Amino acid sequence: MALSDDAAPTALFLVHGWGFTPDFWQPVRARLGRVETTMLDFGFFGPENMTARPAGRHVAVGHSLGALWLLLNPPPDCVGMLLINGFARFGATSDYPQGIPRRVIERMMRGLEQHPDDVVATFRGRAGIATPAPGPARAGRLDQALELLRDADARGVLDGEADAALPPIRVLAGGEDPIAPPAMVEAGFRDRVPVEWIEGGGHLLPLTHPDRCAAAIARLMAETGRP
Repeated sequence: MALSDDAAPTALFLVHGWGFTPDFWQPVRARLGRVETTMLDFGFFGPENMTARPAGRHVAVGHSLGALWLLLNPPPDCVGMLLINGFARFGATSDYPQGIPRRVIERMMRGLEQHPDDVVATFRGRAGIATPAPGPARAGRLDQALELLRDADARGVLDGEADAALPPIRVLAGGEDPIAPPAMVEAGFRDRVPVEWIEGGGHLLPLTHPDRCAAAIARLMAETGRP
């Protein structure tokens, strides 16, 4: 994951997490100023936009589910990734006990069948936000995303020759994240990706620590350009 010698990118590609919308990024965007921004929308509360991609060289930033999605779907012309509250795998396996147990994820999936808004509200509360969701939950899309969180594994893309196809990757993590705790982050990235820890930080760093997130993005944009 060598840094590029080309001019620094001026565009951002932002991918939000489970139970949120692209508006999640507003505090960070406000601190970055006039930066061309494209945002993916999983459509958890309205129309989805899964085809949005920036034109040309850019830095991609994903939060939680969005970080995993980026590792599995690195966009063309992406010259750097920042994974905020991210992980290389979410669901636990026999070789990855630090993940979230399958039964927990599947309990959420069953709950979506009957009370999707309650499932979302419970998750958002655990993540650290008390404000209501921005609209009625789209249970089908939320369920598909939970399947991805349960089953997807991006650890392999960080190993060996697969790593050469990825841009430089940085991780910004919360020291007290209740959704993606430090043990999960460390086990998933296995010292292959630099992790910057925010002491006392939780799972919603773009909301609680937007200055740190914006600084990390600006730093990565500068690193991926000319020295």
